Amino acid sequence: MEEIRFALQSIFAHKMRSVLTMLGVIIGIAAIISIFSIIGGNTEKMKREMIGGNNNTMNIQYDKKSSFQSGIQSVKEEKKPLYLPFLNDDILKEINELPEVLGSGLSYQKDGKIYRKAKGADAKVSAVTSSVADLEQLNFIKGEGFASQAFKEQQQAIFLEDSLYDELFPNEEGIGQFVEVNGVPFKVQGVFQLDPNSSNLFSFEKRAYVPLQQAHKLSDELDIVPLVTIQTNNTDQLQGAAEKAAEILNQHMPKSDYEYGVMNLKEFARELERMNQSSFILLSGIASISLLVGGIGVMNIMLVSVTERTKEIGIKKALGARRKVILKQFLVEAVVLTLIGGILGVLIGLLSGYAITQSLDYPYIVSVISIVVSLVFCSLMGVIFGLLPAMKASKLNPIEALRFE
Repeated sequence: MEEIRFALQSIFAHKMRSVLTMLGVIIGIAAIISIFSIIGGNTEKMKREMIGGNNNTMNIQYDKKSSFQSGIQSVKEEKKPLYLPFLNDDILKEINELPEVLGSGLSYQKDGKIYRKAKGADAKVSAVTSSVADLEQLNFIKGEGFASQAFKEQQQAIFLEDSLYDELFPNEEGIGQFVEVNGVPFKVQGVFQLDPNSSNLFSFEKRAYVPLQQAHKLSDELDIVPLVTIQTNNTDQLQGAAEKAAEILNQHMPKSDYEYGVMNLKEFARELERMNQSSFILLSGIASISLLVGGIGVMNIMLVSVTERTKEIGIKKALGARRKVILKQFLVEAVVLTLIGGILGVLIGLLSGYAITQSLDYPYIVSVISIVVSLVFCSLMGVIFGLLPAMKASKLNPIEALRFE
């Protein structure tokens, strides 16, 4: 503790010189911490957009068995079942019991045309469970949402996306008015906007929703295949949870060459990690140059410090100080100098990482490992670049040192 106190006194005695010396270390560490945050945030955003729909959701598809087995092509004609049972909220209760599942939703989707008098608009109309409002990140801005009595009672109510509503009702109030879907009248109950971060923004289809029990009125087609969506706490749980949910769904479906399943996204996630790891190594290599320059600056300032304190070293040696005492004193000073620079670099890196990720609309991710490694690296750098000046100080002849002016 006494050596650390002496080191701090020496550093604060030459504040400007010490700050300039630490600058290379501060910039290098701050750059590495920021890079960790930016690349980590970019990876997480890509995972959410490509795998988890930006809110950790995944659709479980009903398709040919061979389509879920990568690299395997079916040699026979795969036939659909003769009928499909109508699924409802009961199936979701089973799925929601899975420990990884945060929520689930069910929808029967059909591309069609919505008419208001003579005016028609193309849209994807879906009969859904109320949980879809959260899964699809719907923000109701007019009228009522899925909590309305009309939705709860499974009435012929419809909820329109804002752009679709404006197209059908350009110059009049549409709430409470009727539109037609497949020749069936539906009362406009509410208007919603999609969340700016929603994966649905990548779709150019306008959307409309009706209560689940109205699904058979959307189309004359029999056996529409329902789409099931699940949500988990984090992206890494999606694949396993979706596979378990698919097993539950298949227990309720007739045996055929079709089944519920999910594409294997683990390989995609690994490829994404490898790509970002390469970027991190490249950028960290560039940032490390700053650390190297900072280390050389530390060595330079410690050599200057040894020269300035030659007489002090001579007095200590004349009073009986051994070589290892002098060596330790200057090594501790070098380590303290780089550690202070490292701590300042970490703080600046955390702040700059937060500012950059927020401006890029990335999730802000703090890597504890990068902070610990940075501080350990600073300590090692202090030892490595402080060793030469410390050895020079410890080898001084006390008589020549006392004579030094």
